[in-house]
Amino acid sequence: MVSNNINHYNIPMQAAGQSQVGGVTPSMQAGINAQAVKQSVDNSYLANRVKASEDADPNAKLALTLATWYAIAQAMDKFGPKCAGKYEESILGKIGNFGDRVQTGFTNTFIGKGVRKVYHGIGNAWHWLTGKSKVAYALEHTPTQAEWKFAKNTGAGLKGFLAMDTDQLFGYFMNPIKSPQMLEQFGYTKDQIDAVTKALQGLNKTDKAAALAKEELRALGIKDASIDKIFNKKGVQGLQQYSKHIKARKLGFRNLAEYQKVSEDALGNVDKIYNALLKADDKMSISVWRKNSTLGKIKNHLLGRKVTIPELRNKFIATLGKGNKTKLGKFLPKAFSYFLEGTTNRFAGGKLAVLMQAAIFGDMLANSFIAPKGEKFKTFMERFVNDFSYFMALPLAYVAMHKVGGMKYAGLDKAGVEAYRTALKAFNEKASAGGFATKAEYKAAKKALSDMLNAGVKNPITRMFKKIGRFINMGNETRAAYKSTAKMNLNFLRKIPNFLKNLGGVPLRIALPMMVLVPIIAKACTKAENKVFGKPTKSVLDEETEPEQTEQTQAQAGNNPFNNQPTVIPNTPTNLLNMYQNGQKYQTPQSTVTNNVNNTTVINGEQKGDDGTVLEPVRTYIPSPVGVQLQGEDQTKGQAALARADIAEKQALETLAMNW
Repeated sequence: MVSNNINHYNIPMQAAGQSQVGGVTPSMQAGINAQAVKQSVDNSYLANRVKASEDADPNAKLALTLATWYAIAQAMDKFGPKCAGKYEESILGKIGNFGDRVQTGFTNTFIGKGVRKVYHGIGNAWHWLTGKSKVAYALEHTPTQAEWKFAKNTGAGLKGFLAMDTDQLFGYFMNPIKSPQMLEQFGYTKDQIDAVTKALQGLNKTDKAAALAKEELRALGIKDASIDKIFNKKGVQGLQQYSKHIKARKLGFRNLAEYQKVSEDALGNVDKIYNALLKADDKMSISVWRKNSTLGKIKNHLLGRKVTIPELRNKFIATLGKGNKTKLGKFLPKAFSYFLEGTTNRFAGGKLAVLMQAAIFGDMLANSFIAPKGEKFKTFMERFVNDFSYFMALPLAYVAMHKVGGMKYAGLDKAGVEAYRTALKAFNEKASAGGFATKAEYKAAKKALSDMLNAGVKNPITRMFKKIGRFINMGNETRAAYKSTAKMNLNFLRKIPNFLKNLGGVPLRIALPMMVLVPIIAKACTKAENKVFGKPTKSVLDEETEPEQTEQTQAQAGNNPFNNQPTVIPNTPTNLLNMYQNGQKYQTPQSTVTNNVNNTTVINGEQKGDDGTVLEPVRTYIPSPVGVQLQGEDQTKGQAALARADIAEKQALETLAMNW
């Protein structure tokens, strides 16, 4: 066979620039190409998005981030009051009214009637399919529900963000006031607040708390006689507790108990919050982080927040689509609100939340400033659309994921799913309390739940989709483990399977939207933007390509001494095992080497010149100036096979040459 061996000891050598690990070249390592894997990771959407921002100066980013944060925070302070007043006269109501007028006028046109016909046709076709297919019905009507609070709110989109923010605002309002500035919530003027501040001067901490508690009740309309009676009987805590009852009713709830029940799950009680706001006192407002001291005024400006009841109510009307008649009229104010939340974090949030969006704007602006002349606007628009389409697509991706997860309910209607969830809740409460007397009783109840979920489905295709739904929903809506009440038990071991499901399921439900679904939407939106405004030279969609070989690298490869080594054609035995069995001793094979450099000949390891004089042995190893470089597979299958054969032959020859 032809060999790449270059010395008379028959030691296999590797070509320059290749690495050999454990006696096996990279091309022989089970087809795994580390460089290709690294390249694939590096070219992922998120990795490329990060690399696209590496050129901007970090100091410039920080400065622009802070400037943007301040600008957004102050601008949204001006926007908030524009959402107040009567809904139809607010900025949200005007946007919705515009949508109503456009749709009403368009619907009566010839094109509008055609569009409506197509729209209804698609809706009717899907409705027919959900009636025929259990899987389609599950996708449409019975999605799974997130149990993690943050995932619930994020998946609910604008409604979730608004519910979470309102819950926090109500919490601030229900707490006892700690500064005279908080009396502005009840309509106190600046002069009234200054008068209370002056009256508190010189009081100790206890007396100051009592004076503020009394003033708060006065602001809520309670007479001094009643205030003194409560104070004399229950002290400061009695005053503060009584004010909570009054404030709950001011927010529109029947009593404090109803408020506390609703606040346990704000997202699940959005309709109750909305109904309460309809009855809330319009003169009320909610203040956050506001004081009337010198430093307090600075804090008010930078971090403080004031939200009126009418503003909050109108935001719910827009979000829930309660203020307009047509689909477009309901859609536009909601879309506008969602856009503001996505770009500012202040439609439903405080000024600290703005920092996250400000950092995105800072990166945008910094990279736009360093873009080539004529591409600054294109760069800004591309990054704007890319970044915020990613954020705004997250709720859509979460919804899609739970729609797919809902396929595990295929075969159940809405009533069946609710019955299953009720049974699951009762089962988990009983199991967690150790209510099952025996393991057999627990298993029987668990099997009954499984039977409810399986719904008697026999169709193999439907059962396959149910399994897909269960996989996506792994670790969510799980059955609690059996709990033994015996002193010596293994309860902690029984919890491990559910723990492992959560350990796998939660990252899965985070990674699928963020790493798979959302990037697809963001890239599609960015490509559409590129069609309109043009693609900049350095685009966020650019993928890193493997660098081409430079002229210097090619020159180094050309100077590699291994490229000029002689070709060795050994005269090796063809059947080494037969030689061993016949008692023949292995002899070092005679090989003839033709040296392409100085026309000398090497026979049996001796190098002779033209006159027959034995010359110095051929120096077959020459240190290479080029370091060893790991490369991907660059051998053909045939070359790889020859390399393996060389190794096997060497080992066989060495074994047969031993004295047995």
